[in-house]
Amino acid sequence: MKKTKAVVLLMRLPFLTVTLGGVALGTGFARWETGAWDPLIAALAFLGAAFIHAATNVVNDYYDYKAGTDAANRSGTPPFSGGSGMVLGGHVKPGLALAVSIILAGAGSGIGLYLTLAKGAAALPLIGLVGLLLVFSYNGWPLRLVNKGLGELAIFLGWGPIVVLGSYYVQTRAFVSAGVLGPCYLSGVMTTLVLLINEFADRDADAGSGRKTFVTLYGYNGGLAIYLALALSCYAVVVAGVAAMHWPPYALLALVTLPLPFQAFRLGRASLGDWGRFLGAVKATILMNFLFLCILAISFVV
Repeated sequence: MKKTKAVVLLMRLPFLTVTLGGVALGTGFARWETGAWDPLIAALAFLGAAFIHAATNVVNDYYDYKAGTDAANRSGTPPFSGGSGMVLGGHVKPGLALAVSIILAGAGSGIGLYLTLAKGAAALPLIGLVGLLLVFSYNGWPLRLVNKGLGELAIFLGWGPIVVLGSYYVQTRAFVSAGVLGPCYLSGVMTTLVLLINEFADRDADAGSGRKTFVTLYGYNGGLAIYLALALSCYAVVVAGVAAMHWPPYALLALVTLPLPFQAFRLGRASLGDWGRFLGAVKATILMNFLFLCILAISFVV
């Protein structure tokens, strides 16, 4: 395999849809609440966040290789679970993977610095620093949060407050109200669900390497129950947003995706151990994440 192709596969670019959804939601909510709307800033915000997300994917492969987690994983389904397979398969050397992750993080930070200086987003560096800490501490130095049972919380914070609030802030240059916490919750939980559904096939390897995920801690059935409860809480927030917080009625269109978490739950429960079939639950979750967040974002714009 050519080195360039291997590096591209290492970044697992299809997963950047979750970042696109989060940035779109933060941007759309800023438009709805304050009228602020700058498509160029939105595009730069997505590009910066996408670089950081890609850095996360790459550095996780690096740390999993070093910890032996991917090598011990006999049931992973790359690139969805078990990493991309590029470092483990020898297509990308570990040192190169680490260097690529640093370069990607640097590129994302550079865009953040531009927005700070050129657009007056003075608080953006603090948001970015917290994001970078989560990126490199989820699965490695300095905190290895996933081994402390905090991996899901890290993802929730990274793709909730960091991505959504950051996107909202660069549009408004201010934190106008607590109302943005609703969109932060929705993006954070929806992205955590993508992580959670990918933990099932990795359970044995994760447990063997000391990772404390929802699935290693609560088992398959407990993990599925948590999955469905978290997913349904997002739909409840949308209904509450329209009813109590005067979100636009169009936000209720996000409910058209409601069959997807039930589909993922039923298929997941029926195919435990058959990880090739279980991929249907993973794909349904990724689709739910993208459609839910984008429909909601559009509802705030129109």
